[in-house]
This record gives sequence, structure tokens and C-alpha cells, in this order.
Amino acid sequence: MGDHSLDDLHLFVLTSQYQSLTQAAAKIGMPLATLSRRIKKLEEQLNCRLIDRSAHHFALTTDGERYFQLSQPFITGLNNVKDLIELDREELTGQIKISAPINMTQVWLKQCIYDFAFKHPAIQINLQVQNEKIDLISEQVDVTFRVGDPIEPDWIARKLWQIPFALCASTLYLDQHPPLTHPSELSQHRLLSISPSKVWQMYHQHSDDSFSVDVDSPFQSNDVLLIRDAAQQGLGIAWMPPYYVHDAQQQGHALVPVLPEWTGEAIDVFLMYRDKDKQPARVKAFIQHVFDWKAKLASSFMVTQSPDTSA
Repeated sequence: MGDHSLDDLHLFVLTSQYQSLTQAAAKIGMPLATLSRRIKKLEEQLNCRLIDRSAHHFALTTDGERYFQLSQPFITGLNNVKDLIELDREELTGQIKISAPINMTQVWLKQCIYDFAFKHPAIQINLQVQNEKIDLISEQVDVTFRVGDPIEPDWIARKLWQIPFALCASTLYLDQHPPLTHPSELSQHRLLSISPSKVWQMYHQHSDDSFSVDVDSPFQSNDVLLIRDAAQQGLGIAWMPPYYVHDAQQQGHALVPVLPEWTGEAIDVFLMYRDKDKQPARVKAFIQHVFDWKAKLASSFMVTQSPDTSA
């Protein structure tokens, strides 16, 4: 006996429940001849007659009755599973697993996610933060925020923001050193570097001038918050996104812009997710929330607005 399809099995159960090929065909919107052919194919695969049928007669055979009794609970169970899955995908419940960079999340992106959690208390948030790239599929991530390179096979990448870089230092450091008028004078100062950056490429906002600074840093770290804290302590001049400066003005020695007319090329931030049309309602709601939040509040965190694009 060869394998037979679940579709044919479902057609047989439906036909048996209606006790009529004609009514079953009308119910599922299938031509009567097609339904009859599919039932006959199933009988050939099972090597037995399931239905005694004529123009005015329909009855299950003994084999057909037995096959129906065994098959109906299975088909009903499959239909129930399908209904439950559809209900789960349509309701704003269940879990969303989100991946995001550590420092960006801790400084300001967390508020976007908190707002969503307050708005949808029935949705469970699993927020995982890390700076290194992870296997999004094996980690079962629904949505990820990616800084810089958005490349991920079969994932949709929509640009959210552009994060510029700028110079900053504490008032403690600046009060003890001569004022700066041009990036060329940075060679006379202590520079705090976010590793592995070795070059600061700067552009003048009001002209075509650019300047490249080779960084020989006495203090470097792969953690931008540590570089910010070092700058607050007066250890030197840092090169970082301005929103870290904004956040630090409320504590310790104030961080202030240095040469504010000179900035670096902005880095793109992307929101990424797997499917365009097959997302559960909770994932769709989160994606929409992020873009709504971006439109209302992102400017207060000193990031540059970007048009909504898909990749």
C-alpha cells in the first residue's frame, strides 16, 4: 500500500460526514468529478472500496466505516491544531524574542520596548542584548536591531535611524587644556578610543572639508559606556554618538561637545525580521510600535531620522 495524502483523507472524512459526494463537493468548492476521482484514488491506494455510490445511493462499506472511525479523530485533531495556531497568531498574546545591542538598548532603546510592554501586557517580552552577531534562526529571534551591517540571508531589513559620531569631553578636562579650533589640534590631546577604531574620519557640516585623525589612544575599550565614563572623569576627548553625551549631562562632570561643527559619517540602525506577510499579530504590532515610537520620540535621543526602507 502506497502513501496517501492527508488532503485525500480529509476529503473522504468530509464526504462521509455529509453522506453525499454532491454536498461535500459544494461545501469545499470542488467539482464533483474531481472529488469522485480523489476518493477513487484513495481507494486504489488502500486497495479496498470505501463507498458504495450510484446516482441515487451513498453508503460506506464495512471497510469505509472502519476507516472513517479511525480517521475522523485524527482529521478533527489536525483541524483543531490549525485553529489554535491561527488564533495564537491573530491574538496579541504569546512571546516575542528581541535581540539588540547592549549599550544602545541600555541608554535609550529600552524605553521603546518598555512602552510596548505597558501597551500590551499580555505579550511576553524576551529581550536579549549582545554586541556580537548571533545565529538568529537557532536562537529563535523574532525581531532584531542591527547596527551597521544588516546582511542576514532571508531577513527583511528596514532602516530606522542613522547614528552620527561627534567629539565630546568633560568640562573638567577642557578647563585644564587649551581650546580646540580644528581637528588637527587633536594630536596635542589625550584621545579616548572605542576599540578597534584607529582612525576618526571627520566632516565639516558647513563645507566640503574633511579631516582624518590617526588615533594613538592612551585609553581604549570596546565598551562605549566605559569610554564615556572615562571622558566624564577628565581622562581625555572621546568620539561617540551624541546621545551618550545627552544622557551623561545629568550626572557627574558635564560632557559637552567639542568642535561641534565636525561630525563623523552616520551609522545606520536597522530593524530586522524574518517574514513580511507571515508574522504573528504580536510581531506585527511590535514592528509598527517601533516605527510609531521613532516618529514621536527618536529626535530626543539625538539620532538622525531615516526614511523607512526595506531590503
